[in-house]
Amino acid sequence: MTTSRRDYSIQVSRRADGEPWRLHFVELVGKTPGPTTAFVAGVFGDKPLGTLALWGLVERLQETSDLRGQVLLCPAANPFALEVGTRVSPDHLYLNRVFPGTEKGFLTQQIAHALITELRNSTDCLIDLHSGTPDMALWYSYDYGDEALSASFGYTPIIKNMAQPGQLSLAFSDSGGKSVLVEFGGGALSDISVGIEGCLNVLRYREQLGGSASGPGKVAVIDGDVAMYLPSETGAMVSTYPTTKVGQQISKGRVAWLVNPGTGKIVEEFTADKDGALLLLARSSPSMLKPGDFGAALAYPQYEISVPNT
Repeated sequence: MTTSRRDYSIQVSRRADGEPWRLHFVELVGKTPGPTTAFVAGVFGDKPLGTLALWGLVERLQETSDLRGQVLLCPAANPFALEVGTRVSPDHLYLNRVFPGTEKGFLTQQIAHALITELRNSTDCLIDLHSGTPDMALWYSYDYGDEALSASFGYTPIIKNMAQPGQLSLAFSDSGGKSVLVEFGGGALSDISVGIEGCLNVLRYREQLGGSASGPGKVAVIDGDVAMYLPSETGAMVSTYPTTKVGQQISKGRVAWLVNPGTGKIVEEFTADKDGALLLLARSSPSMLKPGDFGAALAYPQYEISVPNT
């Protein structure tokens, strides 16, 4: 084995018992010089699939003998939310809406500040690996101005011009770096292998690993035109498509509908206006949803781009 490993932690604020919150990092160093690429997961506490994928990536990279440069990983970027298993942190803030954070303030803001500071000091390239949840599947990547880097992950279609204020990838890009936010799996798609393989593809694109990219040779590109269904009232949402269908084309017609559990009546419908849409988000069916919950999403791609190194 020629890849060396170093584990270390940085401290953020303190718990009530006086012990610090810690962000754990793994640094892998290859036998020859090269760039540094960072991978982060666990920004939301209800998305452990990405965290497990990064630990799988650590295992794969430790087995390789041809890694160039360094790989920095933070598999559990939000221990505050992961501890309770929720998207929103216990201080009622969403970590991926408060970057670059503050050195003092709410704990979520302090975590954001500590994380992005460590990343900025270490690399110019960041992959923020997200995933679905046990009852919600996702399949796409957000682009932040570097289409080739976004395509290098492979597997997932690319969404351009949909950045949200406070996202880690947006803040990192605004500071001069390169970044991609990947959403994969969830629902019945609980296999971590796509997360691992996509990250390996990024390292091949960055010339830190040899070989050809795995997965499809091209990915679809969507320029900001995503139709998202968020229910306006509480109900049981029924989906036409299972969670295994995300990332695939669907037919014109009803995609999901909301049934009022007290009356049995359909109160809302979400439809695809024409054939050829890509299903980007699907829930396990039926699911009880509240106003503003993610119900379903689709988009019509504008073009395709080749995955580098295929």
